Amino acid sequence: MVKPGGKLPAGVKPVKLRILPPERLTAAHDVSGFQNGQHPSLDEWLRERALASEGLSARTYVVCAAEAPNVVVGYYAITTAMEQRLSLPSAKLRRGMPEQIPLMLLARLAVEQRYHGVGLGTDLLADALKRCLTVSEVAGVRAVVTHAIDESAMAFYGRHGFVASPLGEKVMMMPIETVRALFARQP
Repeated sequence: MVKPGGKLPAGVKPVKLRILPPERLTAAHDVSGFQNGQHPSLDEWLRERALASEGLSARTYVVCAAEAPNVVVGYYAITTAMEQRLSLPSAKLRRGMPEQIPLMLLARLAVEQRYHGVGLGTDLLADALKRCLTVSEVAGVRAVVTHAIDESAMAFYGRHGFVASPLGEKVMMMPIETVRALFARQP
């Protein structure tokens, strides 16, 4: 099988991937075969913990291919978080803030290995940021943070506007003003 976005054999025409819009994870979704190919902990969390924590400690959004509308090919989980004001990287972020700073946490983001390299991770990240922005419109949110699982993830988030944070070695953040500006530029 050729990985989407990979080189096709001579004479084989590419098939356009049709991915359904993100939706909240439900028991009807098939997560049993999900493998991101790099970090088994992301697969295990989706299979064993995501549904149980749905709406309680995190909200998980999934995408499925149109050809198999219940089989999950990518997901992300978001939740709220708090951090000490003094832990934030700049005076601009700390200014006028209470001791505990409200944040949105992008807790997990993974794409099924067969769908690597086709922009699905970027699309999932954009959807997650839009949802974080929506939350910021009804409740205070200072930034979106994520704990990058490895150097490759750090590079991915960096390419999309996240910056290193003093909150931890692989913690990346994006001020909510940056998120707002990203979507203000879109048509």
